[in-house]
Amino acid sequence: MYMLAIARSSRASTDREMVRRQSVGTDAQAQISAVAHREGGKVKVQMDFSVSTAAAGPEDSPQGVYTQKYVRVNGLPRRSADLVGEINAVMFTAQDLDLVYGSPSTRRRYLDILISQADPRYLKALQRYQKVLVQRNFLLKRMRDRRAQTGEMDFWDGELVTSGSYLVTKRAETLLGLGRIAFGLNTALAGEGGAALEAQYAPSFPVGRGEMEAAAEFRAALESSRPKELAAGMTMAGPHRDDVRLLLGGMDAGQYASRGQVRVLVLAMKLAEAQYLKEQRRQEPILLLDDVLSELDARRRAHVLDMAAGFQQSFITTADPEMIPEKYTARAQAYVVRKGVVERSEGVA
Repeated sequence: MYMLAIARSSRASTDREMVRRQSVGTDAQAQISAVAHREGGKVKVQMDFSVSTAAAGPEDSPQGVYTQKYVRVNGLPRRSADLVGEINAVMFTAQDLDLVYGSPSTRRRYLDILISQADPRYLKALQRYQKVLVQRNFLLKRMRDRRAQTGEMDFWDGELVTSGSYLVTKRAETLLGLGRIAFGLNTALAGEGGAALEAQYAPSFPVGRGEMEAAAEFRAALESSRPKELAAGMTMAGPHRDDVRLLLGGMDAGQYASRGQVRVLVLAMKLAEAQYLKEQRRQEPILLLDDVLSELDARRRAHVLDMAAGFQQSFITTADPEMIPEKYTARAQAYVVRKGVVERSEGVA
């Protein structure tokens, strides 16, 4: 379900890893699809995968395996990027603790996925920025090796600033609203005496008060870092070097918080993400909570379940269904997964 929302797997690094094959060297096909009911009507989204060992595959294809992905929206072929935003979803898994413990790229990806679901322009700017960044880094290496002139950089600087200034402005704006929601949720989950949560944007250059100011600051940062860029052969300032600081009681959560505090913090950020999408899109996202209850006490489990019940549709997985009180299971449809097969159940088993 989450893959239909963000057009890529949240776990697998390649599409090939998503398709089960009977044995190595065999071809395989797979499909996932869903029909979403929205205020404007129904929308059907579909992704088809084809994995083959055809010799005509790309030279860099791993182990000679060639993977193709086809996307359709309401039966019409679309690009993967066009799928994002058709279905809004928020997912929490145990791996999401990397939001605190992981690298800055993990936190940037968290923001990118959230904003892309709410703002199509952001996704286009992000894709453009990434393409320009590759070209600019390539040119920096050529300039370092004296195989290109300095004047060739003007065009790429302009392109990088145009897309990059929108990215940082939108990130700062989004994190401001998101942090406000997460503060309240973390306070409720942590309980009396819990440390206050702060989510701070840490850009590589001053963002300013709007896109124009951000563009001016970005261009200045590129100019001042040019000697270092030429020596390193890479771009030293921009959205690709930004971070999000997550603080509890004013201290870095990754360094000072307990694992229990971090789990509550990340859960608060994910639930805030769902609430933020609801406010921005004026329609509720699907809430996907994967084994979220296992490390929570009874009070926090009840709070999370109350919030999940408040959304139009939530999916909660657990290996211990008995920890879910009957007042919630009485309203839910249960499914059981056995040996890779999903079966509808008459009750929670």
